[in-house]
Amino acid sequence: MTKVYILMGVYNGEAYLPAQLDSIAAQDHVDWRLTCSDDGSSDESRTVIADFARSVSQQVVIRNGPRKGFSENFLSMLRELPDDTGHVAFADQDDIWLPGKLARALERLPSDRPALYGAATLVWTPATGVIRNTPPIRRPPCFANALVENVATGNTMVLNPAAARFLRDASQRIGAVYSHDWWTYALMTGAGHAVIYDDEPCMRYRQHAANEIGAGETFLKRQRRNWSVGRGLYRRKVGQNIDALSAVSDLLTPENLAMLATFADARDRSGPVARVVGLWRSGVFRQSRRDMVGFLGAGLSGLV
Repeated sequence: MTKVYILMGVYNGEAYLPAQLDSIAAQDHVDWRLTCSDDGSSDESRTVIADFARSVSQQVVIRNGPRKGFSENFLSMLRELPDDTGHVAFADQDDIWLPGKLARALERLPSDRPALYGAATLVWTPATGVIRNTPPIRRPPCFANALVENVATGNTMVLNPAAARFLRDASQRIGAVYSHDWWTYALMTGAGHAVIYDDEPCMRYRQHAANEIGAGETFLKRQRRNWSVGRGLYRRKVGQNIDALSAVSDLLTPENLAMLATFADARDRSGPVARVVGLWRSGVFRQSRRDMVGFLGAGLSGLV
């Protein structure tokens, strides 16, 4: 049976961990190893994980995270993967996996080339009882999309061994990025590797006040929220991805390297009209047409 290394970032997750850990234990695919990287929790997260470890036959490891935020926490685990790693799955501490999540990912991932699996989710707000599917993607995953949004959220991602080693080695060469999963999607597509998107939901994606990143919001709604905590947050996120991709530019295909340069040039143009025209001509796109309009509107204001 295929071994799956599950990498879970943990920070003050005591209230949510039991349900998530139980959903991992209930997976149809049972050959897994769980690493929980605790990033300085002040609650009983470690106790919850230790109790879980005693209740299952699979290996459960608790390690100390770098205390530099959720993205660096996940990247630190990725960087320490062994050469003989199996498949790798990212897991958030507060979701609930559906029983077939791992099995379906393994079934769809090829074995002959680096590949990433991502899937739709059931966006779940326990406070209201609302559960809804993430919207379907309009166009296949690709670098032009990955430069401006992430459709394969980290809590659904599974990497085959070749992809895990590829990303492990590349992550040694980059600086800070806002989101490990967005960078993963961008680098995999930028290098021309396979990204498989499954439109069947694989998990309940819990929404609550402490979410690092929410789900199912429009671009404009996210921007309004961003403005409330600091003007230009989206631009800084995109800029960090550009810097990280540039640091491993030798891994990108020539076509995608050229697109990266065109996009980076367009977003730095001084005139708003020239900037929007450049962004359009670069070929980047967001999956939702409404989001694409919002994206170009943000471009007019220099917020891309």
